Amino acid sequence: MAIIRTIDHLESSLTEDLKWRTHEMQLWEQVASTCRTHQVAGVLRGGLALVYAHWEGYVKEGARAYLEYISRKGLKVNELRSEIAAVALRAKLGQGEASKNSSAHTAIVDLLREADTLPANLPYSSATIRTRSNLKFEVFADIMHSIGCDASRHEIYQSTIDKRLLRHRNDIAHGREEYVSLHDWIDIRDRVLLILKDVRSQISNAAANEEYRRKI
Repeated sequence: MAIIRTIDHLESSLTEDLKWRTHEMQLWEQVASTCRTHQVAGVLRGGLALVYAHWEGYVKEGARAYLEYISRKGLKVNELRSEIAAVALRAKLGQGEASKNSSAHTAIVDLLREADTLPANLPYSSATIRTRSNLKFEVFADIMHSIGCDASRHEIYQSTIDKRLLRHRNDIAHGREEYVSLHDWIDIRDRVLLILKDVRSQISNAAANEEYRRKI
């Protein structure tokens, strides 16, 4: 995995990751369009799992790449907007909440008092972005909020994500006999791609405009 230090690195990561995912979903449409009639149902069942994988994969990787870019800027916590500062402090706060040890609680108080001067060592492993292995719209919106971006413009597609993509994907994953037409599959894929393209644009613009910084 390439290190993301500059805007160009981030742009390249966001673009190339979306490019191969888009290409793979377009190839799947070609396969479904040309296979034999009795094969279509099985191909489209697999296609729904593929669309979900790219939906979760790109949201997770895009957000992760953005956090890596910010982390490598060498900023302090007090220089970050609140949503991203919360990500920087989340692990320590979680440790304090989970602990019954008063010394852990004291350490959290000290951390909060010193937070303004602490370096913003943002975590950016894939585990940092919590999709909960079931990226419904509510979780997507929470991830976008955590990196200072906006999901509300896509609320019109909430039913597409929750009631069409996720419901079908979960039924298939649990071995249920679930079918979707090629027309419906294309519609779901295209709506997902529309959201993912906007995720790319929002992250790119946020980085270029330094929207990760706290406004003073």
